[in-house]
Amino acid sequence: MRWRSAVAALLALGLVTADSAAAQHVRREASQPRFYLDLDLLGADAVGQFGELVGGGIGGQVGFRAGLGPGIPIYLRADGGVMVYGHERMDVCFPTPIGCRIGADVTTTNTVAYMGVGPEISVPGPVSPYIYGTVGFSYFSTQSSLSDDFSSEEYFNTRHYSDLVAAARMGGGARFRLGGPRSVLLDLGAEYHRNGVASYLREGDILDHPDGSITLFPNRTEANFVTFRLGVSIPLGGWDRHHEEEDWRWR
Repeated sequence: MRWRSAVAALLALGLVTADSAAAQHVRREASQPRFYLDLDLLGADAVGQFGELVGGGIGGQVGFRAGLGPGIPIYLRADGGVMVYGHERMDVCFPTPIGCRIGADVTTTNTVAYMGVGPEISVPGPVSPYIYGTVGFSYFSTQSSLSDDFSSEEYFNTRHYSDLVAAARMGGGARFRLGGPRSVLLDLGAEYHRNGVASYLREGDILDHPDGSITLFPNRTEANFVTFRLGVSIPLGGWDRHHEEEDWRWR
């Protein structure tokens, strides 16, 4: 499958270059950032049993990385994101006497929110391959809201179903420096989300009855997926070198 090939290629790239990271002399550069803010757009591909029922999705991710020291290619990362894997919208009318004179829509959204922490090995340089792993949780949720026909403002948000599960993730990729040592980096990568078995709703799993009641048809399967990432990594601070090669100071 294409996601397995993509993830395998990215992880292999990181593993091949990780051994040489310690031998590289980061002190050759005038400065080395210590903290990074990562902002990413995501495309997702559900796999296994989850893929048979759901398909793909889109979302976003925010992360923070802290270096362990100058010349050490290891970071502690904490990140989280949200993926939308289902979306339904239908027109509704109010009961008499209002009827359909006031237009409204009911929007139902299926999402996965996740967070995790773990180590990252990142090779410094203009092109910086990396690999990482995290542990944390994933939160599957389905909710509906009411909105009018002329704005995106939502009202009466109702959560129909949710499930919280422990999760592990592993990923890799490469960052491409867009300028000097403290410049923004372009980030391309992929990540495997191992959520195990979870309970969730998908599109069509909420049945509306004429009397206004609803029936839910939840699924309970493995809920793993792969995300493909395009984003930026923004340096927030670093170590400066002063005079001697071993004389480093954090700023």
